[in-house]
Amino acid sequence: MYIFFDDSGGKPTRDSSRVGDTDSRRHLATRLLATMRARLDPSALARPATDALRRLRPSSSSRASRAKSAAKTTALFGRDNGDKFARDAIDLSKRKIATSDDDVGDKVTVTFLGAGDSRVDVECGSNQYILDAGLAAGIEIPFTCRGGICGACVARCAKGAIDQSDITDLEFTLSEDEIEQGMVLLCMARPIGDVEIETQSDWGYSLGVADWKGATGEILGRDPTPLMGDTDRVGL
Repeated sequence: MYIFFDDSGGKPTRDSSRVGDTDSRRHLATRLLATMRARLDPSALARPATDALRRLRPSSSSRASRAKSAAKTTALFGRDNGDKFARDAIDLSKRKIATSDDDVGDKVTVTFLGAGDSRVDVECGSNQYILDAGLAAGIEIPFTCRGGICGACVARCAKGAIDQSDITDLEFTLSEDEIEQGMVLLCMARPIGDVEIETQSDWGYSLGVADWKGATGEILGRDPTPLMGDTDRVGL
């Protein structure tokens, strides 16, 4: 509230019809005083900002953690090895596409393992990419780049051996641990003899973040999931 002096006795009176309170008056007075000081001493205006920045300055432990993280980043992508971009890790000229049965090499069996203990055997050539053979057989397999870079088609080789030598920089997408666990990029992976492949439908974008969940791919397809619950619309 604002305080006024009346004409009768000079005693202060309160006008409740005006907006304001003690805190707002103090805030206004503080700002006014700060402005007046700044006019007399311009450096005073910068002091609060400087103090605030000083309070926000990282602790020594935080700076050490950031330095350690920066060192790892530099080792992987920095000046030591040159900047590392996706365009440097992909080489589609290496992608071999069989144009006839003679080009695919020896015929082997790729067994796709999916959700609900589903399994589908597909014939694949030793010079043919597993993704291509699966798609040709009508298997539902996620993919995007088809160049061994995005990770959308990642799967795990549960049995047998895989050749991924056509991928220019496999470790750009898969870590050493993931490769040891049998993770493969189906878009540019060729079977070496009969193999069993655990598939996924949307786990590919969890690489390096989540643990592998086993065979969860909807390789046989599934009905669309309604976004609005039960509906009578055709196909939902």
